[in-house]
Amino acid sequence: MADYVVNFLVEYLSQLLEKEANFFGEVEDQVKSLHRELRLINIFLENSRGKRNEHAIVKEVVRQIREVAYESEDVIDMFIIKVAEHRRRSSIGRIVHFPKHAKMLRDVGKKIAGIKNAINEIYNNRERYDIERATETVDAVLAVEALHRRRREVEEDDVVGFVDGSSTLVKQLIEGDRDCHVISIIGMGGLGKTTLARKIYNNARVKRHFECRAWVYVSQDFRTGELLLNILKDIEISDWRTLEETSVKELKEKLFKCLLRKRYLIVMDDIWKTEVWDELRSAFPDDLNGSRILITSRIREVASHASLTPPYFLPFLNKDESWELLSKKVFRGGACPPELETMGRKIAEDCRGLPLSIVVLGGLLANKKKTPGKWSTLIGNVNWHLTETNTICKDILALSYTNLPRRLQPCFLYFGVYPEDFEIPGRQLIHLWTAEGFIQHAGNRSIEDVAEDYLEELIDRSLIQVTRRRTDGGVRKCRIHDLLRDLCISESKEDNFLELLNHDSRSFPNKSRRVSVHGIFPLNIFSNFSDPPCARSLLFFGDYENRDWNLCVKKLKLIRVLDFGCITLHSIPESIETMMHLRYLSISFSSFVMDIPDSIRNLSNLETLFIMGYPGRSYSVTGIFKLQCLRNLHMKGVKSFSCRLDEVLWNLQVLSVEMSYFELDKFPCLKELRISNNFESDSKALDFWKGLHHLRCLQILRIVDFPMLPMDSSSFPLTITKLTIFTVGFGFGGGMTMLGNLPNLQILKIKHCDDINYMHVSRDSFLRLEVLQLQDLVGVTKWKQDGTAMPCLRYLVIRRCHRLRMLPSELWSLTALQKVEVELLSNSTLRRMLQELEMNVSCKIVIKTFGILYRKNKYIGQQPHDV
Repeated sequence: MADYVVNFLVEYLSQLLEKEANFFGEVEDQVKSLHRELRLINIFLENSRGKRNEHAIVKEVVRQIREVAYESEDVIDMFIIKVAEHRRRSSIGRIVHFPKHAKMLRDVGKKIAGIKNAINEIYNNRERYDIERATETVDAVLAVEALHRRRREVEEDDVVGFVDGSSTLVKQLIEGDRDCHVISIIGMGGLGKTTLARKIYNNARVKRHFECRAWVYVSQDFRTGELLLNILKDIEISDWRTLEETSVKELKEKLFKCLLRKRYLIVMDDIWKTEVWDELRSAFPDDLNGSRILITSRIREVASHASLTPPYFLPFLNKDESWELLSKKVFRGGACPPELETMGRKIAEDCRGLPLSIVVLGGLLANKKKTPGKWSTLIGNVNWHLTETNTICKDILALSYTNLPRRLQPCFLYFGVYPEDFEIPGRQLIHLWTAEGFIQHAGNRSIEDVAEDYLEELIDRSLIQVTRRRTDGGVRKCRIHDLLRDLCISESKEDNFLELLNHDSRSFPNKSRRVSVHGIFPLNIFSNFSDPPCARSLLFFGDYENRDWNLCVKKLKLIRVLDFGCITLHSIPESIETMMHLRYLSISFSSFVMDIPDSIRNLSNLETLFIMGYPGRSYSVTGIFKLQCLRNLHMKGVKSFSCRLDEVLWNLQVLSVEMSYFELDKFPCLKELRISNNFESDSKALDFWKGLHHLRCLQILRIVDFPMLPMDSSSFPLTITKLTIFTVGFGFGGGMTMLGNLPNLQILKIKHCDDINYMHVSRDSFLRLEVLQLQDLVGVTKWKQDGTAMPCLRYLVIRRCHRLRMLPSELWSLTALQKVEVELLSNSTLRRMLQELEMNVSCKIVIKTFGILYRKNKYIGQQPHDV
């Protein structure tokens, strides 16, 4: 974690020195010197990656660097607060406090000098112990080989599950065209990729089909020569021992000749880098005889780099499969006693479908007394037994973490702040990462877009599971497997990155930079903050009751992230302005909160603000609209009858409000607007529609409870790509004509609009629309569509439009249409739709009727696709 801390501090100081050149005053030169030293340290950290677990000296030096970086951050942040406090004083106050201010400057100078001396000593140690030239030790190589052997021990020969995956992959291997194809299996560590690949490798049909087969284990630190030699050894080349000193080029030529004119299968297990395929591909001939290469990896990019064939994503085991695997491992073919089955199923369920967990736990249970008393101790403590009494689980999963680029490591560890099984909102996570300073700027791209790329990369590396996606493809909700979450927590605690508080906690962590509070815990826990405080983030998940948060404001002055979750606050102190480093704030109000203090305007670094107001209460929010760094503002239940703005908020990107009036021209860079109508009169609503044209960057618009849509499409910014309309007057369907003229509209959702009884989609309208959702339109009975409309529509959703009797036949001739999802349509409409859809063979239909899902008359499950 020293990598992230130093890199963040280097960027942080760069920005401060660039934007606040006169801020540091007498200590500016010392800060610049510290900045230069940290940049050198940053280079050393980059060069030392991969050597820290093998070299105790390197590991200790990195630990010292982390501590020094934390201390540097504390000194700089506290200095900024002191200077800001001094600047806020009156002229007389500055004169009175000048001696104290001067002493503070001298103290900061001494501290920076001490930090520089510590850095120099660390850097001298680097040269003294010749750390940068340290190479991988024999012990490290042996450790990798030992882990590989231990992995083989937990592979199961009697495989449970994988039936569909095995048959699908066997078919891909022995059927299809005769080109040499690469087929891939992707999934989280411990999910059974190697087990499935070995099952396929030993399949009787596969053995008969291929003339020669080879299996090679790749790993993170692959060596091309060793891989080539191992393949040659596996295809039974008699003289392979004479090739041990042969060059890579000659080994490739030898392998190429050996495989030429043979139908072969090569399995490359556990690939981590795309370079593996680049290095080996020229050694595999393509004689158009149906040869195949099967790879396993945790990383989607590896699969897409090696082949255009979509990878097979290995699923988690379901509850029955989990219990079947556990019982086979524990009872070794025998029957489970009836009194243990309920407990056993619960233990298996707690493994969350991960075969590695089940196999390891089964091995532990197999050697223990099989009694209800012994088994009951495991319920609710499965992860502890897996990670504390057996390290194979942690070691295998930790490979994914150590292989991450350093820019992604803090993002992954951050998942540890959330409780077990928590569905994590994707956008909230992105805002938190941004506030924490994890995201690196990339040219002209918005920092939120870069953060979304980071999240997708963690998903592609099989570390995070997506539970719901938005219609634009972004992550709506995601989660992390319990064992990976435990890995995040253990790695974080060692580096003081994160610590959890719960009902067993007795003191507030003194050194951790982030604190996550889960459940109910003693109220007096906040009375023993460290001084100066180290925490930069405080997040609540649970029912802790906080009468006020004066103590947080008083002690946690350096905090950047403060999320009270579902806790309702009884007061907002005026002294909130002292938390000037705050970048992310999420708060909910009880009925006791009468107003939002105007001092909130002094939170000059605040980027994201979530406010949940007390229902029906009006608040003055003028101070909020003074926050120049604000990028995301969400206010629910906060209503104001007047909010005249004096300043333009150039950085505001997302605005979600329930307000009676505000001036849209003050938000010229707004990209997303979500608004509920609370206007005093129709004239005010008309002013809103007129003001929309000021938002020339707006892409996403959600409008709720408006009496009528404007009939002129020029009222909407031409930049809009996604539009959600909820309980809005449509003028008996005429609004569809207007919306069809929006040139860039790609996603349209219309919900609970009761006055639509007839929909007409006219010729050459909705030319770029890709997704259309119609939901709870109880009045609509007929839908007419001209043939040239919606040429790009790929996904159609119709939910609970009970009176809709006829869908236009022109829909089914749309060549881009891929999926239609319907819920609770009349039987006659469904029958007609199914008949007409048969003409469009590429389109899938999902029908939900009384909680049951069908796809083209075939049962497929219970859960509809979320949009």
